[in-house]
Amino acid sequence: MRKRYVALPIVWLLFSTCEPLVETFDEEMPCQYYQANQLTTAPSAGDFLLVMTWNIRYGAGNVVGWFGDSCGDRVILGADEVYPNLSDIALLIHAIKPDIVLLQEVDIEAKRTAYIDQVQFLLDNTYLNYGVYASNWKSQFIPSDGLGRMDEGNAILSRWPLSDARRFQLPLRTDQDALTNYFYVRENLMQARVDIPGVDSVYVVCTHLSSYATDDTKKRQVDECVEHIRNLAGAGFHVIAGGDLNLIPSNATRTDFCIEETCEGEHFHGPNDNPFHREGANYTPELPWVSPFFDHFQPSLPPDQYGADEQAYFSYSILNGGWDRTLDYLFSNRNWVPDSHRALQDVRLSDHCPVTALWIVPK
Repeated sequence: MRKRYVALPIVWLLFSTCEPLVETFDEEMPCQYYQANQLTTAPSAGDFLLVMTWNIRYGAGNVVGWFGDSCGDRVILGADEVYPNLSDIALLIHAIKPDIVLLQEVDIEAKRTAYIDQVQFLLDNTYLNYGVYASNWKSQFIPSDGLGRMDEGNAILSRWPLSDARRFQLPLRTDQDALTNYFYVRENLMQARVDIPGVDSVYVVCTHLSSYATDDTKKRQVDECVEHIRNLAGAGFHVIAGGDLNLIPSNATRTDFCIEETCEGEHFHGPNDNPFHREGANYTPELPWVSPFFDHFQPSLPPDQYGADEQAYFSYSILNGGWDRTLDYLFSNRNWVPDSHRALQDVRLSDHCPVTALWIVPK
């Protein structure tokens, strides 16, 4: 998401309140647990689990031009806009029937989405029973364009109970001034143990890496994620990991999307343009950064399979545009069913499409 801030009006607030305006988070913190209001009977695990990862764009759909992540000017969405989008997301989950869902950009107490607890809504309107949530952007008040209260983060939803849910802070951007950084997103890695009857020691890891960093933030975040997952695997656990990495595959044939993302009044790639690239749209120097995931874990989408037909696996589009890059991934220290990876490109409920794959259950 693109964030613009009005700094001067809030300097007084930073120093005149006993409570911090922004949750800065500790290195490790517990997650928030959820349970559906009405539980459904969970099936026994078969030979495979269907796993889904999806950046749901805080329930705003793929039409509303929000000021923070597109060329729009909308800031606050009404409940009459958000609920239909969330209902469509719930219907899609019902249709696909994933067993475990990794979500990014989920709001629970945000003014921009009518203060709807989206984790609870999705549990109450699907067959999924349990959830955990970890904030990556939590503030009593964000002064930009009337944005106000914010609580957005990652979530894991499951048919089966979840335990040992923890949030781990990832490195922050170093290319921002101190005031902007104070109010900015603090990306996290979250983990939870899935208590599946008859299947021991399964952990799920969900993350969402920085969207618009122009420094090496994403590389540092990848390194910490990989180390964390390797530690879980080294302790003997079966790990399912994924999310929106905001990195394209290292063998992608196209790496620069500045022109497509240019808004009215902006100009990039010109001889006098400073910056030359639009923030977050040029992946060329970042191409090697996703490689540690592929070096240490089994991807649901192997590089050679992606390279043979990369358009079939694109999972992101600019608002109302065509799918043009792959940003969403699933990994494990165990095997996936070959050729089971799907980017559900017919689903236009976010600027990301759902990505699914079949994970082989340990016996």
